[in-house]
Amino acid sequence: MPQDIALYDRLTGYENIIYFGRMYGLKRDVLQEKAKYYLDMFGLYDKRNRQVAAYSGGMKRRINLIVGLIHEPELLFLDEPTVGIDAQSRHMIMEKLAALADERMAMVYTSHYLEEVQRLCRRVVIIDEGRIVAEGTPENLVAQVEGCDDLAGLYLKKTGEHLRE
Repeated sequence: MPQDIALYDRLTGYENIIYFGRMYGLKRDVLQEKAKYYLDMFGLYDKRNRQVAAYSGGMKRRINLIVGLIHEPELLFLDEPTVGIDAQSRHMIMEKLAALADERMAMVYTSHYLEEVQRLCRRVVIIDEGRIVAEGTPENLVAQVEGCDDLAGLYLKKTGEHLRE
């Protein structure tokens, strides 16, 4: 799932899901069943026939996530999946991703929202200017650095507090 919304505004949410599902090679009957399942899961079934252009940012983000999930990948790449959305949509997305992680879906999750990383990820790699500066479980990483209570504190200790371009 890309950081930027990758949907067609003139299509409905449902049409976007069907379009991308067909690109993945899913058969029509299987695709329709999965689309209904994920639209229900993300609270968008009743809004499926609206054009994406009329959706809120949180609704677009959820449709974008459904498009990434529809073909049930073995590994799901998520780049800033909750950036720029309302608190309710962010909460829902995090709940659903946590449930998928519990079902053992493998994910690569990139985010600057380190509380999300701490909540969702079993293993963390912190990269600064192309170098790995920390790697391990969230609990072990935080415990290794004195004065750190969470990953945000660890991140600042490992990368410095200077502003970046």
